Amino acid sequence: MNTVKGNRILITGGAGFIGTHLAEKLCTDNEVVLFDNLRRDSLSILPELKNHPNIKFLKGDVLNKNEVYGAIKGCSMVLHLAAIAGVSSYYKEPANTLRVNLIGTFNVLECCRDLKVEKVVDFSTSEVYGADAYDVNENSNHNIGAITDFRWTYATSKLASEQLTLRYSETYGFKAFTVRPFNIYGPRQTGEGAISNFFRAVKMNEPIVVYGDGTPVRAWCYISDCIEAVLKILENNTLEREIFNIGNPRETYSTLGLARLVCQVVQRDIPIVFKEMDRVEVRIRVPNIDKAKRLLNYKPQVDLIRGLHSTYEWFMKWA
Repeated sequence: MNTVKGNRILITGGAGFIGTHLAEKLCTDNEVVLFDNLRRDSLSILPELKNHPNIKFLKGDVLNKNEVYGAIKGCSMVLHLAAIAGVSSYYKEPANTLRVNLIGTFNVLECCRDLKVEKVVDFSTSEVYGADAYDVNENSNHNIGAITDFRWTYATSKLASEQLTLRYSETYGFKAFTVRPFNIYGPRQTGEGAISNFFRAVKMNEPIVVYGDGTPVRAWCYISDCIEAVLKILENNTLEREIFNIGNPRETYSTLGLARLVCQVVQRDIPIVFKEMDRVEVRIRVPNIDKAKRLLNYKPQVDLIRGLHSTYEWFMKWA
């Protein structure tokens, strides 16, 4: 049960996949400001959310400090999700990935300091653990790849953003939390990602494309379980600054296994074709969530089959 009430909360990147789900949960008992440049827009298909009396949408850019200041003014909590994301984006615009993610986070934290925000939640990424990340906890080493590979610009920017968030919190006295999401999926997911790509292929009656040999492993976490973890952070009044892995290590599948599961969910014999991987691949990514279990009583609830069914229904209607 959500006990976050009576706040004014800013969500940067609020029109996106995770942002809109957070807004839905929070807007009943709080004023929610969604700040987004609409590069990826899930809000446009949600008129009931956009027009909710407790929702205010502001189009803006985290690179513009004045716009960020205006959005944060009057807010007691800030959820910072705005970022350049998606593996193809890292390769196409690595410099801009660093620019937006670093300067954007800096602007948000500067304004949070100046406006006396009480709590900040910064969204990082499981990419910070590098190419081999099995049972990694929040204190595991960050073995990201060579600086010559564009893929790691995103992880580098997010690690630096984590440092900024932690150091600003320590120096200026506001509560701050970093979450590292592991392969979140579900309705409204836009852009790339194996599950959204697979369902897009299903809808278009095309083969499912698996890049590489299909052996890389991921732990898949349904969107509602991710949101529940964030709500628990917002509800908590005793913790001051922490980092949390957010994911579901029980729902672990290879890419090929996931493709076969999608065929099972849609009850169709869809061809699966393999294409050569043209970039660095993360071989395994499975979180240890013991810390979130212990401090937040976090328990992922949705198994992959159930989550895929819900996601498929949404894709067939909206995507």
